[in-house]
Amino acid sequence: MSFSFGFSGDDIDDEGQDDDHGDLAHEISKTRISDLEQSNTRVLPPKRHSFKDLLASLPSQISYNTLRIALQKGHGSEPPNEMMQHENFNETLVAKIYRRSLFDIRAQLMAEANPSTTDEPDSAETLLAGLENGDLSSGIYEGGFKTWECAMDLASMLTVPSSPLFQDGSIEQDWEVIELGAGSAIPGLAVLAAFLRRKTRVGRTQAPGSLKLTLCDYNADVLRLATVPNVFLNYLFLTGRMAPQQVTEDKDEGDLDLEELGGETFTNAVMKEILAEKISLDLISGRWGDDFVDLIITSSSQSVRSVNLLILASETIYSPSSIKPFARTLLTLLKRHQQRGGPAKAWIAAKKVYFGVGGGVDEFEREIASLGGTSKVIFETKDTGVGRVILQVTSIP
Repeated sequence: MSFSFGFSGDDIDDEGQDDDHGDLAHEISKTRISDLEQSNTRVLPPKRHSFKDLLASLPSQISYNTLRIALQKGHGSEPPNEMMQHENFNETLVAKIYRRSLFDIRAQLMAEANPSTTDEPDSAETLLAGLENGDLSSGIYEGGFKTWECAMDLASMLTVPSSPLFQDGSIEQDWEVIELGAGSAIPGLAVLAAFLRRKTRVGRTQAPGSLKLTLCDYNADVLRLATVPNVFLNYLFLTGRMAPQQVTEDKDEGDLDLEELGGETFTNAVMKEILAEKISLDLISGRWGDDFVDLIITSSSQSVRSVNLLILASETIYSPSSIKPFARTLLTLLKRHQQRGGPAKAWIAAKKVYFGVGGGVDEFEREIASLGGTSKVIFETKDTGVGRVILQVTSIP
């Protein structure tokens, strides 16, 4: 069964809409809980994917647009000193994030769709239907092509100068960042930008730390069509790999012709550069659970130095059926990292309540507490009908 968030085929930002996306919570209220809890759809087991292999599936030309991450003075509640207070906290553009355009993703899905005479649509057809109608299908498509507003809140937290990734003491530290339910990976891309920017502050006598970025989404095709292209685009533009005339300050969209740049030779060279920057990328699809955790742990950094773990997620607790496995997966990852001697925390962005479906912050916090974890609000906004928060979750040693 599926339910609709009431969006059009394009997400809020492709059409220049930066405000509330059609009141997500109101639209979810039209959904029957049974649609989620009684689904017998086969769930997808966790699987690791190669960045190189997923990148190779891109067409020769991809279209992109620009997402602006801005901070607004007085936006929400006053944040803790350690998080967001700084003297330049004014309404100002602080970052640009580049992402593959939805119409470009749609075009590739249409080209890959294989209409059949059977009652079961293929993967491309199913994802295309979700993209066109704004529908989520439990166990099939979890909305990864969209950019959700709580992801923007999280990206803002990661972009401000007081973010832990910007602190002087963090420049030489190693970081492992895991984004659960990444989709277009806006928070993960903010982390990538912060890491690359902080390297410019490292003196010649300092050895910069490393970044292991693990991006996870239920659908492998979301990783292939949205997540990986977005990482590739942002690395090119953040590092100046592209010629200045190809990206201008007032240009919000454009096309990237991989063939003109050298095709596979070019992409292979870029991947080598990413590794040289001490950045490693891991991509995992499939359901949350013990197997998922094991897959992440086996790929985690084996550095002899202490590694900081930061887990990110946005809009992942809208359904009661997802809160328990998500909370257990989250705390297991935190605990197992702490057992290896490294500090660990998670930032979870969500609406306070998702009316009619039953998910929300209160139930999630109760589940975290029952599993031996702690949570606290580190950001809150009430600028729309339904408040949004960012929780910091930790595991009690």
